[in-house]
Amino acid sequence: MKRLSLMLCSILSVEAESLSSALEQTKVDGYVRATYQVHDVEDDRTYRDDASGGKLHLETGAFYGVSLGASLYSSNALFNYDNRGLVPLRGESHKSYTILGEAYMKLDFGKSRLKVGRQEIDTPFAQVDDIGMIPNTFEAVIFENRDIADTTLFLGQIQKMAGVDAEVVDDFTNLNGSNHMQVLGVSYGGIKDLSLGAWYYNLKDAQIDSIAYVEANYEKELGAMTYGVGLQYAGETYLNDEDANIYSGTLSATANDIGLTLATAYSKAKDNSASSGFGGGPFFSNSEYLILDNAGKDGTALLYSAEYDASKVGIDGLSVGLEYITLTNEAKQEATEADLVLSYEVSDAFEIHAIASNLKGHSVGEDDAKHLRAFANYNF
Repeated sequence: MKRLSLMLCSILSVEAESLSSALEQTKVDGYVRATYQVHDVEDDRTYRDDASGGKLHLETGAFYGVSLGASLYSSNALFNYDNRGLVPLRGESHKSYTILGEAYMKLDFGKSRLKVGRQEIDTPFAQVDDIGMIPNTFEAVIFENRDIADTTLFLGQIQKMAGVDAEVVDDFTNLNGSNHMQVLGVSYGGIKDLSLGAWYYNLKDAQIDSIAYVEANYEKELGAMTYGVGLQYAGETYLNDEDANIYSGTLSATANDIGLTLATAYSKAKDNSASSGFGGGPFFSNSEYLILDNAGKDGTALLYSAEYDASKVGIDGLSVGLEYITLTNEAKQEATEADLVLSYEVSDAFEIHAIASNLKGHSVGEDDAKHLRAFANYNF
C-alpha cells in the first residue's frame, strides 16, 4: 500500500510539474492600433471616423497536447463618429466596444489539430478580413490533418460570427440560424511552383445554401522575371433561384531586379449574383472597396494593378500600389474604382498602411465618393 501511495505521489508530482511548465510557457502577443478614415460623398457631406485599440492574445504551453488560448479585442472612439460608407470601427449605435473574440482549446496529436471555441479562421469564404479595428472571428470546431504528404485536410463546423463583416459586429450571433455552416477543404502543394485548393461550404436552408470552390495558382521564376497565373471557379447554389457560376483568372509578372509587379484579373458571375461569403472574399478581381458581388447578376469585374517594392532603391519595408477596377452589371452600366495603396513596415514591430480610393459606384448601388483609410499598427 505504501509503495502504491509513493507511486501515486510521484505521478501527481510529475503531472503538477508538467502543468506548471505548460503555464510558465504561456505566450503573450498582440498589437496596438489606431485607424482613421474619411468618406467624401459627391454632392453630399463628408463622413469621418476614427478609433484606437488593439488585440491582446495569450496561449498556454501544451499539456498532453492540449493548450488554451484567448484574445481580447478593443475599439474605442476618438473624435469622429460618422460611419456612412465606411469600414465599421465600432459596434451598435457607434459605441466603443471590447470583445472576447477568441477563447479556444487546441489539441495537437500527431499531424492533426483540433481547435474548439472562438477563433480566427482563414478559408476562402470565411476569413478574418482584418481591414479595420477588429477582424472577423468565429465560434467553431475545426479539425486539420497533414498525414498525407504536402496535403492539408480541413473540416469545420462554424456556428457563430462577430467582427467587421458580421451582421452584428460587436457580439457573436448565429451564422445561418440553427443550421450553421459546415466546411470541407483540401489544399495540396506537392507540385513545384503549383498550389491547389478545393472547398465546400454547406449552408442548409440559407438563400445561398452551398458553395463549391476550386483554385489553382502557378508561379515560376525565369531569369530576372517571376510569372504567375491563377484560376478560380465557384459554384453557388441558390435555394429558390438560379445557381451562380463564377469564373475568375489572373496573370502577373514581376521584374525582380527593379521590384515592379504588374497584374490583371477578370471575374464573371453567370446566371446569378456572386457572393464573397463571410469575409473579404477570395476572388482575384476584388479591390479595396468594390468587389464582384456589387456587380450583381451576370456581373463582371476587370482589375489592373501595379506594385513597386521600394527596397530596390534602399527604402526597406515600403511598397506602393496602384489599382483600377471596372465593374459591369447586367444592364452594361459601369462602376469604377482607382486606388493608391501605401504600406510601410518601419520595423519588425511597427507598420503603417494607407488606401486612397476614388469611387464611381452609383450604377451598382454604391457611392460616388473619395475614400481614405489609414492605420498604424504596433505588434508586440
